[in-house]
Amino acid sequence: MRIIMSDSEVFRPRLRARAVSFIQFVHALEFMALTPLFVWMAVDFDVPATYAGYAASAYMGGAALSGVLAARWMHCAALKPLLLLALILLAVLNALGAISSEFGLFILLRLGAGLLGGFLMSAATTLLLHGMNAEQRTDAIAIVVSAFALVSIAGMPVTLFIAVELGWRIALMTLAVLCLLAVAIAHRYLPSNPCVAAQPSPLALGKEAWRWLSLPAIAQAGSLLLIPVLIPVLALRYDTQAQQMPVIFMLGGVAALIASRLSATGIKKWGETRISDLGTLILLLSLIMLALGWGTAHVFMILFMTGSYTRLVCTSARSTSYPTQAQRGRFMALQTTGNHIGSFIALAIPSLLLRTLDVSVPDLHVLLLLTAFVALVLPIFMRCAATQPLRPYDQAKTIDH
Repeated sequence: MRIIMSDSEVFRPRLRARAVSFIQFVHALEFMALTPLFVWMAVDFDVPATYAGYAASAYMGGAALSGVLAARWMHCAALKPLLLLALILLAVLNALGAISSEFGLFILLRLGAGLLGGFLMSAATTLLLHGMNAEQRTDAIAIVVSAFALVSIAGMPVTLFIAVELGWRIALMTLAVLCLLAVAIAHRYLPSNPCVAAQPSPLALGKEAWRWLSLPAIAQAGSLLLIPVLIPVLALRYDTQAQQMPVIFMLGGVAALIASRLSATGIKKWGETRISDLGTLILLLSLIMLALGWGTAHVFMILFMTGSYTRLVCTSARSTSYPTQAQRGRFMALQTTGNHIGSFIALAIPSLLLRTLDVSVPDLHVLLLLTAFVALVLPIFMRCAATQPLRPYDQAKTIDH
């Protein structure tokens, strides 16, 4: 199969990656900001604040469904126009959410946002990675993953500031504006679908593909098990006060940003497996600190986020080596679905284990042991995925930096 791309469609990989990173930033912020914003929404909707879980579940369910559907037809679709349409519709849904007054309607809007979100990053990542060799993919993935850190550093604090000062409805309108800005950036910097000579039917993913598909979900599960109870846990072990939390989480975001960039450099020198092992060791060290109450909450958060994001960059880089160009759209859609399902399960487990309102030390130790066990699964999977030889395509197509 020979892929033909016009000069106007060949963008510098780093510039393309920054465009997708902004889309990831908006996409992640649009989902993550809803949980803290729901404290204000609940008052207007006249429902308990705990109903934020219903909104998150509606989004996750919609995202999982759309990911499965996208895997069926992404290979034959014009991805860039659909990506732009999805971002526009996401802006509309956020704007409608900002003026809604019924909780049932808001849940339907979140379901719609999930249906769009499940397709959104699959399409953006497919367009991003088109034609890149292994080294370029690693750099691009590190840039995109760092968007999550920027959500913690800037996105969430600014969104919450807007909610406090101007109200949650203005905060949602701001998210809608960011979605429209992402439309302009995607239109300017992302390539259109490549013209393909003699387009064959897409190759089916092999039976062993699950080893690569599951890597990012496994990497995230080792961290997400702690996320829902992180604030009460830090208060329990380090006597952390509420006013200290913004600084702690901001430090964690900065550590995640630096770790993402350094991981890309380390992968080029030592490979994904070794750098992933280093990330796992750092993550385990942070869990030991938390279990014993060593150090400070600030040091724990720096190590926890460093280990988590190092693992995420390594698994993302390793997993992209599996699909051919014809398979990439389907592969990314299925992987996004797996990530959403895995995240949903991991985020639900702490609520099932810790049924009481207050977290006790014995409960924390049980959760930390489970988290450590899940974290240790990743090195095994990384070595299983290392057995797949690189495809000839990886060396055949290179885009100039």
